[in-house]
Parts: sequence; structure tokens; C-alpha cells
Amino acid sequence: MKNQMENFLQKHFVNVWHHFLSFEINRSKYAIETFGSANAYLIFQVIAWHHILVMMDETKAQIRKEAVQVWFELSKSGFKTRSVLTYSLISSLTSLSIETVRRQVKKLEKKHWVFYSKKEGVKFSPSEENNKFLADIFNVKEVRDLGRFLDIIEKQK
Repeated sequence: MKNQMENFLQKHFVNVWHHFLSFEINRSKYAIETFGSANAYLIFQVIAWHHILVMMDETKAQIRKEAVQVWFELSKSGFKTRSVLTYSLISSLTSLSIETVRRQVKKLEKKHWVFYSKKEGVKFSPSEENNKFLADIFNVKEVRDLGRFLDIIEKQK
């Protein structure tokens, strides 16, 4: 059974879909430039997703400003979770080989984005400079561009 938004997209496909693809292309291009390759971007996206899922267990923050503050705090102090992000899980979520994941995580670790240990798995652990870039520049652009896309959808209603 189709949901309301799916029905909307079916009816307005041509007027909306190219904007969605444009959003995805621009986001991907910027992310690939930032992380150095499509594989690194894809892997980093899973790591960031895992970090925000764990963060959601630690806070009830909904407003971006509050969420960013918690994001920074958890990036410095770490978090207490039993959830371990393994190479296998990243491989499964990205469809990349475990060896590719391992190599890319090692590169992200050298660039001060993540930390890896067998016991704790892959953890988002950016340098202060990287974290500031991610929160103050990269994500601001994502939110702005996604907002613009959603405005386009809203205008079609």
C-alpha cells in the first residue's frame, strides 16, 4: 500500500525528481571532495549515521543547535553504548568489500575523522577542526540544500 508522500511523488514525479537527483549529486560531489573518494564518503556516511543513532539514545534534543552541542560533547567524551560498528556491518550497509572498508577507515583515521579498535569497532572521533567543519560548514550546507528541495515539494502541493 502506497503512503501519502509516495502517491504525491508518483503524481508529480517529473516536476520533483530532477531536483532530488540534483540535491543528491551536489551533496555527493561535495562529500567526495571532502573525504577524498566515493568509497570514503559512503563509509563516513555510515559512521556519521551510527554516531547520530547513538547520540539519540543519549539526548532528547530535537533542535539542530542543541543536537550539534550534544554531537560535539559526545565526539570529545565518547559515549556509553554496546553498539559496535564493525567492518562487517559497514561492508553490509555499503556493499563494499571488508578490505575496502578497512583501507578506507584507516585513511579516515589518519585524517583524524575516526578511531578504530577491535574491541570498540569504528567510532566517529574527529579532530576539533574536522568536527567544526562538519557541523558548521558541511551540515549547514546539507540542511540548506535539503530545505530548498523540500520547499520545491511543498510548492507542488
